[in-house]
Amino acid sequence: MLKCIGHPVRLQIIALLDRNGEQNVTAIYEALGIEQAVASQHLNLMRDKGVLGSRRDGVNVFYRIEDPRVTSVIECIHDHCQT
Repeated sequence: MLKCIGHPVRLQIIALLDRNGEQNVTAIYEALGIEQAVASQHLNLMRDKGVLGSRRDGVNVFYRIEDPRVTSVIECIHDHCQT
């Protein structure tokens, strides 16, 4: 899991989804200021590893955090770095 979420862009995606809940691809890449193809590549990798879940609504694909351990791990690391 750490290898999967350890990339800076993936951490930003997870933080965005944790803060705002389910988001579509367009909202994610616009919020992060990255290319759509880059966002899709990272989202697909995290979905394939079970970190994120997705659902399709017409032409839009919405992503959410699927594995609650992800946010717990990030919080633990963040708390440790604060001390």
